[in-house]
Amino acid sequence: CDAPFNSVLCNLYRSGADSMGWHSDAEPELGPEPVIASLSFGAVRRFRLRHRHDASRALELPLAPGSLLVMSGATQRNYRHDLPKAARVAAPRINLTFRQIRPV
Repeated sequence: CDAPFNSVLCNLYRSGADSMGWHSDAEPELGPEPVIASLSFGAVRRFRLRHRHDASRALELPLAPGSLLVMSGATQRNYRHDLPKAARVAAPRINLTFRQIRPV
């Protein structure tokens, strides 16, 4: 990813009933344009990205096992993302999210 990371967050989605709502990773300790790398294992899940002010600017990606999604630049400032519920997904998914945490 050509970026330094000093933190990893591990999320377990036990089935499609577990989800993450619309949000941005805009915490001050991540800096103004953070690089966030997300590595997925387990069940395929849909990742959605939507512009804050123009919902027609959206993207949906199936994150298969071994998928690496990198968000950088102004992504967190301009977009929100989520992992919606998926009724037909019974298997678990683990997501590792790498970040650089800086003192505020």
